[in-house]
Amino acid sequence: AAPNTFAVECAMDELAEGAGIDPLAFRVRHASDPRLAAVIERVGERAGWDRELEPGVGRGIAAAAYKHVTFVAVVAEVDFDAEVPRIRRLCCVQDCGLVVCPDQVRAQIEGNLVWGISMALHEEFRLENGSAATTNFDSYRIARNQDVPHLDVELVESSEDPSGSGEAAFAPASAAIVNALSRLGGKRIRSLPLVRSS
Repeated sequence: AAPNTFAVECAMDELAEGAGIDPLAFRVRHASDPRLAAVIERVGERAGWDRELEPGVGRGIAAAAYKHVTFVAVVAEVDFDAEVPRIRRLCCVQDCGLVVCPDQVRAQIEGNLVWGISMALHEEFRLENGSAATTNFDSYRIARNQDVPHLDVELVESSEDPSGSGEAAFAPASAAIVNALSRLGGKRIRSLPLVRSS
């Protein structure tokens, strides 16, 4: 589900651009579920989607209906530090029904957001001559503390049955980052990771 969501959400941005419609508004217009539309609208409010950004900063959005029971939207703000992509802020709103243990759900979402950063910036499984060249975690780079910005997470209050958090925020996080960088740089990014190891 995660790679599919990533691809769909990057394509949604291209469709919005082709239609000349704001990417947040485009997603709300095409949301198949009112709960999905609600998290998209709410993350826009929380992230200040309509506020003007300082020069050199880009903003992107992505959303998902995880197994059609958990709804999540993420806004990323990015820039470049010495030509290296940097995530300045991730804002996430998630509706996973009635939340029984908010601290645990928030921690799960934060882990998903960091994983999304890791996927976008660093994670790369390399092959050489049809065999695995990445053979241990010492050669598989993941996000580090310096890669992680402030994570702004909101849980939607709901009386719906608890549906779980799982990996719902992972793919939208990486897609929001790539969408932000694509808008900032004026060219669609189609290959990950963004920061290649030597």
